[in-house]
Amino acid sequence: MSTEWLDELSALLGAAHVLMDATERRFYAQDVYREGPLPLAVIRPGTTDELVGALRAIARAGLAVVPRGGGMSYTDGYLPKHERCVTVDLLRMDRVVEVNAEDNYVTVECGATWRSLFEALAPHGVRTPYWGPLSGQKSTVGGALSQGSMFLGSGRYGVAADSVLGLDVVLVDGTLLRLGSHANGRGEPFFRQYGPDTMSMFLSDTGALGIKTRATLRLVRPQPQSRHLSFQFATSKELFAAIGAVARADVVSECFAFDPGLQGMRMKRARLTEDVKTLGKVIKAAGGGLAGLKEGAKLVMAGRGFLDEQQFSLHLSLDGRDAADADAKAALARAAVAAHGAREVENSVPKVMRANPFADVTSMLGPGGERWVPVHGIAAFSRAAALFDSCERVFARYAADMQRLDIDHGYLIAGVGTTGILIEPVLYWPEARLAFHERVLPADYLAKLPTFPANPAATEAVGRIRVALADNFTEQGAASFQLGKFYPYQRGLEPTAAAFLDRLKALVDPQGRMNPGSLGLGN
Repeated sequence: MSTEWLDELSALLGAAHVLMDATERRFYAQDVYREGPLPLAVIRPGTTDELVGALRAIARAGLAVVPRGGGMSYTDGYLPKHERCVTVDLLRMDRVVEVNAEDNYVTVECGATWRSLFEALAPHGVRTPYWGPLSGQKSTVGGALSQGSMFLGSGRYGVAADSVLGLDVVLVDGTLLRLGSHANGRGEPFFRQYGPDTMSMFLSDTGALGIKTRATLRLVRPQPQSRHLSFQFATSKELFAAIGAVARADVVSECFAFDPGLQGMRMKRARLTEDVKTLGKVIKAAGGGLAGLKEGAKLVMAGRGFLDEQQFSLHLSLDGRDAADADAKAALARAAVAAHGAREVENSVPKVMRANPFADVTSMLGPGGERWVPVHGIAAFSRAAALFDSCERVFARYAADMQRLDIDHGYLIAGVGTTGILIEPVLYWPEARLAFHERVLPADYLAKLPTFPANPAATEAVGRIRVALADNFTEQGAASFQLGKFYPYQRGLEPTAAAFLDRLKALVDPQGRMNPGSLGLGN
């Protein structure tokens, strides 16, 4: 095929930002879980104008486009479906455009990471309501808005999309759309609901409809006093009842839990007290001085032996306007769980998480170097226990294969605002690392872990279990984030909703060139 489009891209972006090397293309063809076809090239635009020009050149060549943010996907979200595509790396588009603390909004380019945004806002005494996933050291604003995301701040403020006021999106042909508050051509981007909310169609689209370049997010003032609580439960039913009770009390900022399986995995990691940096952050988060030293001493004394590995653990972080407010919220949380078999334990886990929210993304490998991949669904409070039991039935069907192939599993569980509970089965198995892991994870961390030879039998079994879990979530009516090209999204839609999405895709991407296969759309 003609390479005229490559010459045009190199002239527009600079040759250094048009990657053709096979090693680079292989890296961009991998996510946390697996590898797809190699793209023809990878481009790294630095501005919206560069992106618009690049997409027009790619359109003239008739090639597909695959957008990529921080790369933390595990659902083929940015893996090419075929080789006739160009991957667009957005990480150079990372500027914080405007911080307006008076009117409570920030405008930021979508290649910015959540950690860099948080750090840019801190001197102004503000942050976004949802302020990032635990992978926020690398995960980008645009990635979270495309894939859907929850964690930091989600107990009170919900998911990433709930914080968005305005959005710029570039379509596959280079058309620039300004949506939400950005559609107001004469006003400031402070108010989202200005006519029909067309912006929502591009949120959680997994990059199937367009490339997000600039977002405006709401701002809040962080409450200065924090409290952290941890509890254990003998049964999953008690745990889910307690999470629902805490959500209805409406007092927590983060609410997450582990089943005995994942709890055991996490406890195998390096001890909290062995990391001097983590200890220092806990002391600083507690305000330093005598109070900080006391918190550090508690952490050292507690170690990790306080958790019964046969029980479920629940971890809460709460924030208050002052000490009295924070203490009152903690009392409400304790009262909410008290009727559900709770046993309060040392609060080291949420304390360390909050003190070091954007840690290295080391959890993408197990504590023994095992490969890792999650699946998840979100259920209403009244349905969470039944959804968990249905996942356990899936694992029971594959128990013999899991035992034979040394495949382990556990669950991360989290409250999603006052709306529901996320249940995330996690699979671990012995398998060789990908080039993705070698580049993304810290070298000193990787050096401590054993390695495994290629293990296609176990990986094939993990793939079957993973598909069975995703099918189960769909059949149970659960919702999911990070749909990518993995979840059977179309099958779970009401028919008229699926038909409308098809028409929308045809309107903005008539040739199916934008991230083909994402959401089950495109060629």
